[in-house]
Amino acid sequence: MRLDLFPLNTVLFPGMRLPLHIFEPRYRAMLGRCIETERVFGVVLIAEGEEVGPAAIPYKIGTTARVEKVEYLPDGRFNLLAVGETRFRIERIVAEEPHVVGEVELAPMQTDATETTLQGAEDVRERFERLVTLMIEIQAGYMPEFELPTDPLQLAHLIAAGVPTGPGSAQRLLEADSLADLLALESELLDLRIEQALRRLQEKLDARRN
Repeated sequence: MRLDLFPLNTVLFPGMRLPLHIFEPRYRAMLGRCIETERVFGVVLIAEGEEVGPAAIPYKIGTTARVEKVEYLPDGRFNLLAVGETRFRIERIVAEEPHVVGEVELAPMQTDATETTLQGAEDVRERFERLVTLMIEIQAGYMPEFELPTDPLQLAHLIAAGVPTGPGSAQRLLEADSLADLLALESELLDLRIEQALRRLQEKLDARRN
């Protein structure tokens, strides 16, 4: 299928929401058509280039997105809220002007409800909750109770979007071959973030004593 592509400096995961401010004429036209026809578009991380200016070179794996809400501004710009739907793979770029268009193949993540995967999801859930608790302690803040998804894939996507990391690491999570692989990568990432948070918390406690 052919898909209008929106190269960005961010990674969108299925089920997650992405606010966008649309000001470039090429993307105002592209997304205006998507809104009118209720078509999806593709969000892809930039591998080379910039968001503004000449067509950027995107990574091969991205996520289809559908416009959920739109706010039109008097000067023709608009704000929108997009929600990620399905992962895809770019087979080839068929146009670069006025915006990037790709021939893509949908590539939803392989899921398997094996005991190993379910245990992996539970381990990741526990690590994420531990990290959130540590971050609240570090910031001396408060976070209202929240409920994580019970579905392992939804949980994995939420955590992938919620754990502080750079775009390159987020892209690596998006490109995971299977849910089991994604959970394993998230487990490693969460262990690293927990270790960093523990050091920060200890430094904060030491500073209070001095």
